Amino acid sequence: MTRVRADDTGTHPPTLDRRAAARYVLSRRTPEGGFCFYRTPQWGVEEPNTLDTLAAVASLQLLRVEPPQPAMTGQWLQGVQDDGGGYPSLTIGWAALRALELLGLSPCRSPRVWLTGWAQRLLGGRRRTPRDWRAALDGVLRLTELMELDTAQCDGVADLLAAAADPQGGWARPAADIETTAVAVQLARRAGSSTTPDRDRAVEFLRSCEDASVGVRLRPDTQATMVGALWGGLKVASLLGVVPRYPAASGGSLALLQRPNGGLGARHQAVATLRDTWRGLRAARLLDELEEQPS
Repeated sequence: MTRVRADDTGTHPPTLDRRAAARYVLSRRTPEGGFCFYRTPQWGVEEPNTLDTLAAVASLQLLRVEPPQPAMTGQWLQGVQDDGGGYPSLTIGWAALRALELLGLSPCRSPRVWLTGWAQRLLGGRRRTPRDWRAALDGVLRLTELMELDTAQCDGVADLLAAAADPQGGWARPAADIETTAVAVQLARRAGSSTTPDRDRAVEFLRSCEDASVGVRLRPDTQATMVGALWGGLKVASLLGVVPRYPAASGGSLALLQRPNGGLGARHQAVATLRDTWRGLRAARLLDELEEQPS
């Protein structure tokens, strides 16, 4: 269970039920070995995909639960790769390769050529201005999790971060949010110190999103939160070495996102998904690490 401190009234916010979360994740496994959040066996819906499979495997790892028949899951993931070592998209390939890594397995073929092509497309000299800055940051972060960047590619990351920064603070323009800001800070760390964003600017944006009622708001100009905002705020705080102001409120908000089936939705009363459950469990782990720090 996520431990949170009592609020000013002496009462404790609700806590995340991790056993229920584990049951939810395990229930999403398909006969092929992959996972699907909308799996409905009684309707014959068994449609595993790599993103849900990565989310499930990573969630089970956070919950310290062994995945059932990992070799079968690995075999399904290996089968997604084409004969040239590539995948239908960067997102699909990233999820497949990361899930295999978590299972201690390797792809059947080297994805090096495929990854090099994506690096050239996203960070090469003739790259286009992205239509969606958030998606661009997500894509490049995923690329850095699969390959080591050279100096020119790190310079490309620095250019992307500078172009995507919102003049009002945070990432990405034209309306920055704390989840995307967490992606930007992670990307800067992975690409090297030369691309590190202004720390004070990032901390100031984090503080403007913190809220005593919900823990972390998605943006400074809204009262709404969601699982990505809670994870993003806690991740930015962890990466930049600052203490979150309202960890108990964040823990309570996480618990309120948990649905009766044990999974977490993106926002209050939203349908539970494996990816949102994974984000919520990562946020819960950051809260645990905060409590484990000596006072």
